[in-house]
Amino acid sequence: MTTARLFREGRELAAATTPTILAAPADAGELSTKWDALVVGPPATPYAFGFFHFTFSFPKDYPNAPPKVTATTTSANAVRFNPNVYASGKVCLSILGTWRGHSCEMWSAVQSISSVLTSIQSLLNDKPYHNEPSFEKDDGSGDVRRYSNKVAHETLRVGVCEVMEDSFNRRTSSPNGATPVFEHARRVLFLMYADRYLDECAKGERLCDKGTTEDGAAFKIMPFECKTNQMSGTFAWAAIAERLETLKSRALDEVNEWRRQGQQQTALIAEGHVSAVDSCISCLRQQEEHIKRGGIPAGTSVGADPHNACVWTVTIFGPSDTLWDGGMFEVEVVFPPCYPDAPPHIRFLTPIFHPQINSNGVPYLRALILWTCCDQRDRSIATLVEQLVALLATAPSPEPATHLNVAAASLLFSRDDEDHKEYKRQVKKCVQRSVEM
Repeated sequence: MTTARLFREGRELAAATTPTILAAPADAGELSTKWDALVVGPPATPYAFGFFHFTFSFPKDYPNAPPKVTATTTSANAVRFNPNVYASGKVCLSILGTWRGHSCEMWSAVQSISSVLTSIQSLLNDKPYHNEPSFEKDDGSGDVRRYSNKVAHETLRVGVCEVMEDSFNRRTSSPNGATPVFEHARRVLFLMYADRYLDECAKGERLCDKGTTEDGAAFKIMPFECKTNQMSGTFAWAAIAERLETLKSRALDEVNEWRRQGQQQTALIAEGHVSAVDSCISCLRQQEEHIKRGGIPAGTSVGADPHNACVWTVTIFGPSDTLWDGGMFEVEVVFPPCYPDAPPHIRFLTPIFHPQINSNGVPYLRALILWTCCDQRDRSIATLVEQLVALLATAPSPEPATHLNVAAASLLFSRDDEDHKEYKRQVKKCVQRSVEM
């Protein structure tokens, strides 16, 4: 019962349209006992786009009894990210039996991993100060804003920088729960949200209060915090911005290493050493044969670099009856040596003004985030091309978590008709420039 139920819940989580909560078995041999989970901080909150990890331990009689849930993104039990999420890892939720609540709020068999993670994500709101009982009202002291400021700071310092450093260094024991389970998802999301992280950091510097939340100022300890369960430290927005840039460079250096290895593998093929190439190359060559037989969407062309079998170029002709009609957009796809087990890096080479494509050309693609849960077909080049075409052929999602270009999203989803006209003007410019390049 427990194993079958967990398998079903895992499939339901993988079907999410916008995956901001992820969960998977920590070990294939412990399907019914321990899972890892990742919650992505909601936009427009101090937790925006941070990586918050949790562990789930399931009792034998699950779902009749609740799991034990522990927060692991705490910088080694040093950071309390929320009045309801302690530095020790305790998560205070009535449905888990770790906080008092009405009978209708207690655990029942209809609850699930998804409902627990959604409840946790709801705690990560725009004014977490008010989550503490008896602090539901703003007393005018400025503490509501100060608390949000330090949460935003620590989200970037710990929930992004420390987590990604742990991930890139592949630490066997991460003080922030950055286990290998979500290694690929974190890398993909980090490159998608690279602009947003820097925007959040710049906003923190811009909106800081002199003497209280500017660089060098110590965090104010709130009335509900104590020595062993608090968020203490010093503001250092400029240092965080530098770390973010370093991490971005490190992520792109990794992609360039994929290119280098791809060149080496292609040289082996040219020299006739076909049996010596990695399984990645063999997989790509099989797909290339499929594509030559017409296995790609209409209005596109796809091909590998003749000197690098791991670097492919996709050309998308703007879908008819859309704002992109008449344009021609090039996309680069760089495959890692462990493809198809790991997702490729995808970016538009042609400059494009789209809510779901960032300034570096990196698009929001659901399949890349959920790669380890995808079927083999969904990891194919043809399917990835279909999803790239769909980005231009369908209306952009209004879901804020998919918005990688804030300027484009602000214009498109504005209530002002003039903003809509400006969005169309910007898209038209992109279309015109795409055929002039």
